Amino acid sequence: MRKIIHVDMDAFYASVELRDRPEFIGKPISVGGSPDGRGVVATANYEARKFGVKSAMPMATAIRLCPHLVCIRPDFAKYKRESRKVREIFERFTSKIEPLSLDEAYLDVTGLDLFDGSATRIANEIRRLIKEETGLTASAGVAPNKFLAKIASDINKPDGIKVIRPHEIDDFMRTLPIEKIWGVGKVTAKKMHSLGFFTCGDLQRKSIAELTAFFGSWGAKLYDYSRGIDNRSVKESRERKSLSVEET
Repeated sequence: MRKIIHVDMDAFYASVELRDRPEFIGKPISVGGSPDGRGVVATANYEARKFGVKSAMPMATAIRLCPHLVCIRPDFAKYKRESRKVREIFERFTSKIEPLSLDEAYLDVTGLDLFDGSATRIANEIRRLIKEETGLTASAGVAPNKFLAKIASDINKPDGIKVIRPHEIDDFMRTLPIEKIWGVGKVTAKKMHSLGFFTCGDLQRKSIAELTAFFGSWGAKLYDYSRGIDNRSVKESRERKSLSVEET
């Protein structure tokens, strides 16, 4: 059984700015483009999110939702430096690292002897070192595969951890909303709801053939994902995605 950790920095860009500009602690802040132009929110701290401010939202909309929002222009060179520090911490534990962006990565810790092979203890030690060495917090998900680990890392944010053990997968998946499945956006979710699919348990009641009839070639993926099955390996050479929008 594989042991996969998904580490996700908490509101990364905003957290870096708050660490360096403590006068803004406790205030709603966003990092992104100018509200006077067509700038968008790259990320917002948790105080700002209480007002409905979200990543990829036009900055002008964010200001309307939260008039006292502190808007900070991004410093990607600084974020890259901090990301490199976090990456160096990962490398103390494993070389099997798949970065998804500056602020998140998969780690395969299968077969490691550290902490008696406990992926949970490894994840907690990584989180401790990140906080100690960078002053930033990270959340983590621990599971037998990438799909589940990524979902898990979002459950106890910020500064939390969620472990999904093999014997817990069936119960966890049965009630999981279909919106948590990778690739299910608002449009797809609306279609799925119209067909009576609201949870992964609903999808589990259909065969591959039935799901393929509904969703084409993606139906086979839905069949697996709804059961918590994901055989993708951690790809060490994965190219990082755009730096412009950061959601976590």
